[in-house]
Amino acid sequence: MHIDTQPDAAATAAMLGAPSLQLNSLSWSAAGNLTKWIGKNAASGIVGAAAGMLFQEFLGAVGMGGPDLAGKLDIISDKLTEVQRSLDRVESMTSEILLKLDELHNFMEKSLKVETLLTAMGRIDVAYGYADADASLLKADATGGAISLRLLTENMPHFPGMTPDYLMKAAHEFASYVADVPDCIDTIRRVLAKAAFGQDSLLDHWAKELAQQVRNKKISRESAYLVIEGYFLQAISVQLKGLCVHCLALSTDQFAANRIEQYLQQNFGLLMREQTEAYTAAVEDFIFLSLDPIMRAGMTDMSAREFPVHVDEILLRTDLLCAALNLVGRKSTGPLAASPQAAIQGMYARSLFRPSDLRDGKVPPMDVSGYAQAQAGQQRQAPFACLDLIASDDRAVLRDVATTRVTVARYKWHFPTTAPAVGVSIDSRFRGATPALYPVFGPDEPVLAVGIFNGSPLFRGVPASVQQSRKYTPFPKGNPHVTYFSETHTPGRHPLTNGKGEVTETFFQVQNAYKADSREHSLVMQHLFSYTGQEIDVRMHVQVLTRLQVGPRVDMHLGAGMHNYSVYHRLLVRFPDGTERAIYNSEIDFDHAVDVQRVLDTFNRSVDVARSGFFSMDFKLIPGEYHLILDNETYFPSTSHKYSGWNSANLVFKLGGVALEMRYPTS
Repeated sequence: MHIDTQPDAAATAAMLGAPSLQLNSLSWSAAGNLTKWIGKNAASGIVGAAAGMLFQEFLGAVGMGGPDLAGKLDIISDKLTEVQRSLDRVESMTSEILLKLDELHNFMEKSLKVETLLTAMGRIDVAYGYADADASLLKADATGGAISLRLLTENMPHFPGMTPDYLMKAAHEFASYVADVPDCIDTIRRVLAKAAFGQDSLLDHWAKELAQQVRNKKISRESAYLVIEGYFLQAISVQLKGLCVHCLALSTDQFAANRIEQYLQQNFGLLMREQTEAYTAAVEDFIFLSLDPIMRAGMTDMSAREFPVHVDEILLRTDLLCAALNLVGRKSTGPLAASPQAAIQGMYARSLFRPSDLRDGKVPPMDVSGYAQAQAGQQRQAPFACLDLIASDDRAVLRDVATTRVTVARYKWHFPTTAPAVGVSIDSRFRGATPALYPVFGPDEPVLAVGIFNGSPLFRGVPASVQQSRKYTPFPKGNPHVTYFSETHTPGRHPLTNGKGEVTETFFQVQNAYKADSREHSLVMQHLFSYTGQEIDVRMHVQVLTRLQVGPRVDMHLGAGMHNYSVYHRLLVRFPDGTERAIYNSEIDFDHAVDVQRVLDTFNRSVDVARSGFFSMDFKLIPGEYHLILDNETYFPSTSHKYSGWNSANLVFKLGGVALEMRYPTS
């Protein structure tokens, strides 16, 4: 596609250097020109019912003659050709982003070399008047057979001796010549939204490649989104040029208003809705494929690591852009919104669901504070899996990731008569639920909107109703040189639920004398989940707290020969093959240890140390049963150095939660 203009270099640099899109006027500048044109022209007259009067305006202007003729025709021409100016701006913005990305630029341009697409776009360009063919048409003797919209509306009325009758004859010839334009529009739509490369549409083809480029760190996610938006709007702009051509051709008919209305609502409007739906799906797929698919299950809700904040901005921008484009097919009779802004303002929301959330294949409704419960307007499967924990036979089961595709559902609310306040959150449960003004139709005509992206259903753990399967084995009794006091185990919720409170808490106090010679354990074994699916790489996270309190040592007078002993614990995962690995060990830490033997402190006074945080371990998830084991261990070797009294230590362990997440995408 050609580029006739370039944006301001500083403005473009500022846009590309911004940390996020922020849906501001700068990043909207190209798209806003097109949506503004639709809001003011396609949706409200120039290619609507009023277009039926267009040639009467031409003929009246020609009949009047005089100095007003050029001005009247220029006003009409400006309305019709603004779409081309918008196309130039979109192309310019996209080209600027790809200026230093030759490989990606070549990929995008090469993907447009579909023969049927080139033919259709070229045909519309000729009929619209932006092709080399215009040169021959503008010769002095070319006063008839007008095949170009620009020639017909801008030049021919100024030809010497032009009459209304001749102009009407040329208009009918033009209408006959461009009769195939609707087919050209449909060809572009089909390649863009249906299939161009095997089973992939052009939009899908772009989304997959751009997602990979983001994953390869060749381009930022925000800039990659602007690329896919730019190429999409180029295809839409060419179709809008075709729409102008076709509606002007229809306006030569005595039933023009009815025919144009029918074409907009029953043909072009439906094609636009189909394309915007395909574009929205492609943007969603682009976002999901460009993220690390670490669908966490259990312990925590969505975080910025899984879905960065700019994802919300991109999705809201997509929704607003598509809502504006779909105004082209709205009815011009009956109740209408007071303005294009009022027609699309409101709350746009998305929620992600696991297969176990669906009922009869349908997603649940969504609640937002202060608004009626809404059913999903659309739902579709996303190109990635999630970890779906369910309860089966009173045990936690992780479903096969080969079958647990995420479902994306979209919801929409219109604002009440009294619009919500800008900058005041509607519902604090959701990130981004704060109304703001967005320059969809330009900075002078902002749209009030809210964008909600709710990924929290993906992060739900096993249902709270699942039965606990836990075995507690206390320290052995009867050793005359080692004594345990106040030993407790407080069971809580299942490790993989999202509930509040501790999963497990243990406490014991131990005292030992110099004759002690033992290694003893207390164990808490908890069933985590069963798995019968395909192998994948996962990461397990645990949230733990350890606290060790050691009384003043009674053997310090022995100096270097003091009695060395250990009191610590480990948290292990037992795998289906019976092997075990420690995900947490209180004895080992780069900064400090929570173990008597390793505490970096003087031992002639009391010691009170703690360690808490998140710890993780990667492993390959294979079919079978998974267990979590807490192993409290004491080790007291005997010593020949006698001392009077008992050394004592208290050890507390708290398990706050467990989470699983996928490490790599699944096909």
